[in-house]
Amino acid sequence: MEQQPTPIIEIIELILLMGSITYLLGAGFQLYNLRKNRKSFLKSLAVILVTRCLTIPASFFIWSFWNLPFDIMFFFIFLPAFLPEVVLSPLMLKVFGNRLMSFTVKWKKNQIQ
Repeated sequence: MEQQPTPIIEIIELILLMGSITYLLGAGFQLYNLRKNRKSFLKSLAVILVTRCLTIPASFFIWSFWNLPFDIMFFFIFLPAFLPEVVLSPLMLKVFGNRLMSFTVKWKKNQIQ
């Protein structure tokens, strides 16, 4: 029996379906950081959309070369989408000029001598 070719749109739909929770978690992380840094709504939307437009092809690329001995789904996390989210979400926040974490260290007057 001959194998039929799969259209690219069906593969993208499958990636969007399987990675939907992962993409929503990444967008939530970015939205939290953007709101904390008091960015405008349009800039926040642009950062979130650009990041998703980069993570979907990256997850397709990772999935196409996936030959590890374990499954691509870990509970509800789609691992080929999780890996680009972990890298690209903080990177895009930094590129668009956001502080990811801000630590303030307050020293007492005579603490260091």
